[in-house]
Amino acid sequence: MGLHIRKDIKLGKLVKINANKKNPSLTIGGKKLKLTVSSKKVTASLPGTGISYDARLDGKKKK
Repeated sequence: MGLHIRKDIKLGKLVKINANKKNPSLTIGGKKLKLTVSSKKVTASLPGTGISYDARLDGKKKK
């Protein structure tokens, strides 16, 4: 446990940048479809449905 600082920067209604030290990410989308790209994975989701798909960029499988 420790202190965590996260900064979200919104660029319009559909684009958000999450600027944190460990894993910054870019989110594009709105109410129908959301796509998040980070240094470790890409996530596509349908907000409000609980349906999402993750693809790891480093090729490793989740344990």
